[in-house]
Amino acid sequence: MRKIICHGDSLTQGADIEPAFRWPSLLQNAMGGIETINTGIGGDTTAGLLSRYRADVVSQQPDAVILMGGTNDLWWGLPVNIVIANLYAMAYQARHHEIAPVFGLPTPFDIQQALQQPWNPPEQGYERLLKDIKTLTQRLAKEARESEIPVLEFHGLFMEDNHKVNPDLLLEDGVHPNGQGHREMAALAAAELKRIFLLP
Repeated sequence: MRKIICHGDSLTQGADIEPAFRWPSLLQNAMGGIETINTGIGGDTTAGLLSRYRADVVSQQPDAVILMGGTNDLWWGLPVNIVIANLYAMAYQARHHEIAPVFGLPTPFDIQQALQQPWNPPEQGYERLLKDIKTLTQRLAKEARESEIPVLEFHGLFMEDNHKVNPDLLLEDGVHPNGQGHREMAALAAAELKRIFLLP
């Protein structure tokens, strides 16, 4: 394996984290220097990921692509079915171009922290958004198994045993991973990718 592309939104881009400490950069280090390219764009939807997929992913011919998106779609009140359809469109295009697709499950967030932020709230409220993110992660994990697409369980990484979000892994905005969150995401991704692709 020589190249991995991480394609997503701000959870991949690494909002408010220095580039060298974002999980795709840390993943490159953990993978023994395999080139890892971050094509995350904050605020992007899965429709946006799909529209720039050929330019950002296919044209670079990576060995694998990690696809993680959907939070912004659900923030705007779009249905889970559309998110899954767009993610699968990218996964199947990846396979067509001999690129191995991997799904990253979106991370949860802390409602109380998010409520204190100056941005506009989700179209249908934070409770509904959290419910939809949980539905997305459950359905995507199930359907990915049936399609033999590997999954990186980033969602569960941010959950405590009491089924609440671990605030120690999030920035003060309650939505985006902090430095420790990025380190743990990179560690999980590296371990899973090495297992999946039988890498040393």
